[in-house]
Amino acid sequence: MQKIVVVGGGYAGLGAIGALQKLQDAELVLIEPGSGHQLIPELPEALAKHGSIDNHVVPYDNLLAETQVKHIRHYVTNLNIDRHVVYLDNGEEISYDWLILAPGSEPSMPPIAGLRDVAHTLRDSHDARKIKSELQYAKEQRVAVIGGGLTGVEVAGMLSEDHDVILVEAFDRLLPALGLGLSQYAYRRLIAAGVHVVMGQKLVRVNPPRIELERDHYEYGILIWAGGISPPKWIRNTELPLDPQGYPVADAYGQVLPHIFVAGDLWHVVIDGQEIPATAQLAAIAGDFIGNTIVSRITTGTPGPEFRPRIRGMLISLDEGQGVGWVLHGGIPLRGFSARTLKNISFQQYRLKLSKIFDRPWPLLESGD
Repeated sequence: MQKIVVVGGGYAGLGAIGALQKLQDAELVLIEPGSGHQLIPELPEALAKHGSIDNHVVPYDNLLAETQVKHIRHYVTNLNIDRHVVYLDNGEEISYDWLILAPGSEPSMPPIAGLRDVAHTLRDSHDARKIKSELQYAKEQRVAVIGGGLTGVEVAGMLSEDHDVILVEAFDRLLPALGLGLSQYAYRRLIAAGVHVVMGQKLVRVNPPRIELERDHYEYGILIWAGGISPPKWIRNTELPLDPQGYPVADAYGQVLPHIFVAGDLWHVVIDGQEIPATAQLAAIAGDFIGNTIVSRITTGTPGPEFRPRIRGMLISLDEGQGVGWVLHGGIPLRGFSARTLKNISFQQYRLKLSKIFDRPWPLLESGD
């Protein structure tokens, strides 16, 4: 019997487990410290005044019930590649025949004076709860959001109705993953919603209750950092081959070493010289691919095809009624209500996919943590 260990219960980890359930004679182990699958792309919506954080977390007890998956609720601290074991934070060792590393990522926070002391991040429901506990839902409270990428724009837009929001982006435009026209639309929409957008200035110091940029400074009440991600720190302590940014070096199959694969944020996917932005959609596709690759190697001895993901689109919420993005191969641009509606539909499609993969009743849980 093959023992397959999956580290991380996010979009990539569950995608891999879904594919691996095709194996009739395999021991599947999920190592994930949390009690629920975090629907991270939905968390900005949970920050809205009437948003429920519980509705964006799927309990593993519900999802994995009646499956062959064993859930171990601990953190991984290191690997022993020669012995084929994973070390846990409680001192336990978990052996494996095949290992999939999909632990997600951590906020990439530079050494800016005062930043770590006060900044909130938004990577899971715990972060969302801490932010909501400080939100007053009053225009008198200023929320400073640092980072004009997907998360930063969505958070700024979602909070703009009830707060005085300032959005700071070091580059000269928002949403670099989108085309210029869509980026400009997002900018105009945020301005119309009352967001004060500052571009072309880096944050240089946090001196509560003030943020200091390269040229200007602003008062704030809550500071939210959305300035990028990096690999979990423990990855750097392993013997895995890493690139200069600390990501494992993987081939076109997601394989780092024999019987060790990466997926999700930990896999820097480059296709034809172009890096594919790390999103939940890519993570889910990559997880499914890695799972099927291992199934193929176990059952037929062949690796299967190389990874060539077909991204269906990228949609960003600008507030509760508007969005921006593109869909379909080639990129059909969408703006306004249609983009927002399609994003809502994509959330439900993912839930439906989970319910089918794990044979759970629909609709999937409306509560959990």
